Amino acid sequence: MDHPSTSSAFRDEIASGATHALAATYHAEHWWDDRSLADGLEAAAGVRPHALAVTDNQHEVTYAELVERVHGTVGALTDLGVQPADGVVLVAGNTVDAVVAYHALLRVGAAVAVLDRRTGESDIRLAGEVLGKPALMLVSESEEARLGLGAAEHGVARLEAVTNVGGRGPVTRWFEPDRDAARVVLFTSGTTNHPKGVVHSLNTITAGANNMARITGADEHTLLFLVSPVTSIAGITQMHLFADQHAGLVLEDRFDPDRSLDRVNATGATLLGGAPVIAERLLRAAEARSARIAIRTLALGGAMLPRPLLERATDRFGIEIARVYGSSEIPCATGSVPGDDRERRLSDDGLLMPGTEVRVGSSNSPGEGLLRGPALFLGYVDAEDDAAAFEDTWFRTGDLVELSDDRRLTVVGRLKEVANRNGLKISLGEIDASLAGMPGLDEHAAFAMSDPETGERVAVAVRPVPGATVTLADLVAHLERAGTARRKLPEQIVMWDAPLPRTPSGKVVRARLVMEAAGRPSDVAGRLGRPESARGREE
Repeated sequence: MDHPSTSSAFRDEIASGATHALAATYHAEHWWDDRSLADGLEAAAGVRPHALAVTDNQHEVTYAELVERVHGTVGALTDLGVQPADGVVLVAGNTVDAVVAYHALLRVGAAVAVLDRRTGESDIRLAGEVLGKPALMLVSESEEARLGLGAAEHGVARLEAVTNVGGRGPVTRWFEPDRDAARVVLFTSGTTNHPKGVVHSLNTITAGANNMARITGADEHTLLFLVSPVTSIAGITQMHLFADQHAGLVLEDRFDPDRSLDRVNATGATLLGGAPVIAERLLRAAEARSARIAIRTLALGGAMLPRPLLERATDRFGIEIARVYGSSEIPCATGSVPGDDRERRLSDDGLLMPGTEVRVGSSNSPGEGLLRGPALFLGYVDAEDDAAAFEDTWFRTGDLVELSDDRRLTVVGRLKEVANRNGLKISLGEIDASLAGMPGLDEHAAFAMSDPETGERVAVAVRPVPGATVTLADLVAHLERAGTARRKLPEQIVMWDAPLPRTPSGKVVRARLVMEAAGRPSDVAGRLGRPESARGREE
């Protein structure tokens, strides 16, 4: 898809700096600052030169070695003609080379569009459109052939060749970028029919990284285990977090529960931040093998968190849960804080981070949460995306939220509540409405459960009337009589023997249904490839 106004608008922001409406306030309150890049990696190398900085599945480097490689890459990028404010596309996996390239590009003063190594040709084209004509495209050797990009092609360079240049000596001076200006763009599909380019400055990313440090207590003794792509907001945030806190970073490029568990324990990784499904699979692997797990803190966000998972992590493995709420647009907006007890960590999405504000109610819905704060992105590269995403200076989250008197946030659902099954968006409200009045049901509510084969499936929580029996087959038959399309039919029923969780206003909290479903009797359809005997408790 063409974005005719994208490249010029983005390049104007690179050149002129951000025009963030609250920039003066954020600087005055020190939520944004004017720190030097050297306060990160170079400062760490000065005080802990032999400490582990980054390790991937093949290599590890100390802080002294990392700084040497970053400085060598700065020289190599300059030799390739990259100048301050030039756009560079970085296509990479979770490797030391990716971390080296990213931090070197910041020191060259480039604007970086980041793409995961599994990206497609259309994503490459879009990144090029966003940046105008990129000065350079850095692509790992393993992916250039798949993407149809030859290393000899003008404007394309192999990532490994650029980041493994030695013998240049330290760089004593480099371009110090405007920390308020557009500097990094990453891409998210969202709910539109085209990927959206999310634009961040160094200060918005750093604010998110600082929030993650507040939430998790990360410091120089922390060893982060990063499974999320380095090119995602979780990866970008943690590439800044480890540098700013002088911590260590363990990169896992291809996740496998058993192998990754072994690596966690071999490296002594202490903090895992990212998608709950990764944590759940690691914990299950540890349980199956009666093995220990070195992780001490799980920073989980990005999806509804099953309460049984959280309880298992804390009660069986002694892991502290750090709830995190945010998105690519505003990372780590809320989270658990030191002093939160177990129940509080398990029951809400945490405290608003410093400078972060929430407004409940939008032109779309009286329950939608609107956010703004120091970690809020500068905007999308496409002005049409901005128009749909903002009300004045407030970002529409698309989440239904509740705010307590002590500034703690609870996400109670999505504005557009859907299950995404193999790309098909199924309205949960439609299922609820079609089940209304079904004999034998006291309460019911549809919700989306994660599924390894289809992404998500529709489940229905039911509380039968006393003495009644309701099965999955009964639900399906009722919905078929109501004219529900077969592709929208629920594939799981979960039984409740108590009232369904509701807000004070009486709305069912679908997030809590997900959290509590695993410990309850359940019947799952066999057509997803599971045996028909997959009845009972799904844990």
